[in-house]
Amino acid sequence: MTEGETWRHWTYARQRLGQAAPDPATALRDVIGVYSSHPSAPLSLHARSPGVDAGFAALDVLRLPAMRSSIHLLPRSTAHLPFRALPEPAARRAYRLRGFGLSDERFSELRERVLSVCGGPLTLREIADAVGEDVKGVTGTMTRDGCLVRVGAEGLRSNALRYVAYSVPDADADEALRWLVGEYLRAFGPVRREDAIWWTGASGARVDGALASIDTAEVAPGYLLLAEDEARAGDAPRASGVDLLPKWDAYTMGYPAGGRGRFADPDVADRLYDFRGDGMPVILVDGAAAGTWVLGKRGVEADWFSAPGPALLRAFEERATSVLELVA
Repeated sequence: MTEGETWRHWTYARQRLGQAAPDPATALRDVIGVYSSHPSAPLSLHARSPGVDAGFAALDVLRLPAMRSSIHLLPRSTAHLPFRALPEPAARRAYRLRGFGLSDERFSELRERVLSVCGGPLTLREIADAVGEDVKGVTGTMTRDGCLVRVGAEGLRSNALRYVAYSVPDADADEALRWLVGEYLRAFGPVRREDAIWWTGASGARVDGALASIDTAEVAPGYLLLAEDEARAGDAPRASGVDLLPKWDAYTMGYPAGGRGRFADPDVADRLYDFRGDGMPVILVDGAAAGTWVLGKRGVEADWFSAPGPALLRAFEERATSVLELVA
């Protein structure tokens, strides 16, 4: 398989781009989760569904550590699966507590005090005031233990999150990873083994075990698709129009370097990521990267890889207007 045009249309459709999902909840479910930061989270859903302006606050979601340990906005009904599939290693947890000068005993004491005041959503400052001391290291660890969750800020551009006590349901880690890798194949496939390792952050041995239990088809050397999708992969509608993907979009963050050819030609792929490897806001034209964009003082400002014609510029401006209306 020559990665690029062959699978561009299939994955574009599976990502629900072009506002193809009927509502934000469906869009979120179909891409498994989106990065939780604002305005990236609402903008990722806006690229996939109309109605985000009215529907975002009503979404039944949780914000939890998930793929690659990053905080994701996840449908409540399945949020526990990526969370439980990718437990934080004990050594990393211990390292964090040491960094905040917390012993296990001190953390346990503060944990109970935080839980006692977080019956309703509180900001970090409000929790600290109620407990009587700084608890940043405590709350961060508690969100990774599954007893405290982040609650969205009031505005779509605000990241002033609040926290509330919550018990994330349990799940067997390997069974949950099997579900998660299967969902990755569905929403991002065809993918390579190394893509799944990179996206999940799980070990190669764990990913191999998950893949071995899933019915897959090798559609090209090293590239796997769910077996049930193999026969219909060629039936996807052609990607068309302009999409504005935000920073950290699920699509651009779905593949490691070397695996992004379905939406980015090799000569521009590096321009879509910053020095940390974070995906920048991207302009897609007919499913392929055509430039980057930023929210600037004059609105949505584009950096095109090649000069757009009048028709393309008008389509871009229409999308840009809808972005501004959402997050203004």
